[in-house]
Amino acid sequence: MSVPSARIVAHFDMDSFYASAETKRNPSLRDEPVVIGADPKDGKGRGVVVSCNYPARKFGLRSAMPISEAWRLCPQAVYLRPDFEYYESLSSQVMQIIRARVRDFEQVSIDEAFVDLRSIATTMGEAEAWVARLKDDLRTETGLTCSVGLAENKSAAKIATDLHKPDGITVIGPGMTKEFLAPLPIGVIPGVGVKTEMLLKEIGITKVGDIQKLEVDLVKKRLGGSGLWIWDVANGLENEPVKEHELKSFSTERTLEEDSKDWVVIEGIVSELAAELGDRVRSAHIVFRKVGIKVRFRGFETHTREARLATYSNDKDAILREARSLLRTFQDKKLPVRLVGLRVSEVKREATDQTSISVWIDGLVD
Repeated sequence: MSVPSARIVAHFDMDSFYASAETKRNPSLRDEPVVIGADPKDGKGRGVVVSCNYPARKFGLRSAMPISEAWRLCPQAVYLRPDFEYYESLSSQVMQIIRARVRDFEQVSIDEAFVDLRSIATTMGEAEAWVARLKDDLRTETGLTCSVGLAENKSAAKIATDLHKPDGITVIGPGMTKEFLAPLPIGVIPGVGVKTEMLLKEIGITKVGDIQKLEVDLVKKRLGGSGLWIWDVANGLENEPVKEHELKSFSTERTLEEDSKDWVVIEGIVSELAAELGDRVRSAHIVFRKVGIKVRFRGFETHTREARLATYSNDKDAILREARSLLRTFQDKKLPVRLVGLRVSEVKREATDQTSISVWIDGLVD
């Protein structure tokens, strides 16, 4: 397999985006530990941490941590409920600033984007200087900082970004990707989750360099289809293009404070979720064709339903109407409900809008 032609790819990742957005709105929070997520209820709350800032991370807090655990570790933090409409508006501002300066742009989440800099810079030095100027402009125009990775491909750039946060620039020089990645833990490879990491550790793979020493067929045999991707990334051979993707879906969910069989309460939560999702859809300037619901019962038994509208819509009342109808299909269940979620899919941008919004929102953590 031949080494792909050299590129210069930059990966931008806004630093603790939701928490930074709240600090922008309220500068008095700047030095305080800030947690975005569920109401902690003095340590009895349910749900998770959506995001937290760096002062909070010093106490061991992290995204997706149970909110009750966050409270135990840092009860003095400022706990805020997420304001997704505000975050998406700010994201749109950030992404427009970046997109306006490049030819090849790819937004991959509400706070992350790739750009291909071949049309702008011919050397990594030029690319680093360009990125530094853009970081300064983003700070001036939005009040936010970001971390950036520069490398010859997307996966290496993303890995590099995480190594010097917050507000850093990490450069992997031309032809240095394989050497740079070798000593890093295998979990840095995008797509290597807990289960894959455990499978690799069973055969003595703990670092990226361990993968580099294996034949690709062995990795594919152990990991299936994802094995080739992991081997390519480890060896610096990933060559995915930087390009815009179509929107997929927006979703939101809520973990109940107590498991409940009270369908009036559950329908009230669904109404709140429909209103939130409707606001986010409109602020993102998209329309949708499908509405879906997820219900998780005690014991983590989870079911989903979906309805397709006659035409595209951005109406929050349409979300609520379909969600209520879908919810009724679950009411013969005897188990109490633990979580409910709503989702709109088969989405597209409104014809009058040329801005891009994130594909991220199948999850709530940043």
